[in-house]
Amino acid sequence: MSDRDCGECTLCCKLMGVPELKKPSAKWCASCDQGKGCSIYEDRPQSCRNFQCFWLMDENFPEEFRPDRIHALAAFNDVKDSCVLHVDPAKPRAMGSPEVQALTDALLKVYSKVFFLCGKESALMQR
Repeated sequence: MSDRDCGECTLCCKLMGVPELKKPSAKWCASCDQGKGCSIYEDRPQSCRNFQCFWLMDENFPEEFRPDRIHALAAFNDVKDSCVLHVDPAKPRAMGSPEVQALTDALLKVYSKVFFLCGKESALMQR
């Protein structure tokens, strides 16, 4: 467990879908005060309560991999031995950044597959 908190990062409020709110992925949540947090935090849906990105969960993730800084967040996936790297579709060049490349390399040391999602685009990288 990590003692980290989201701070100013609200990227999951954009990139993740929220079924209870019928909020699609890659769109800002109406309840998100960008750069500050959730305006309905105490009453947020269960899927929001359950979600944690890898940076938040693991204090060994370098500070420079914080999602709002690299425009991407890593999260668990339903497919065995894989994870998902959600990339902000407003920043598609983030995929080629040194930070995202380093994060991808690190993820492939742990998982055999990394799925990339960037809006409606997707890709798979395997070790």
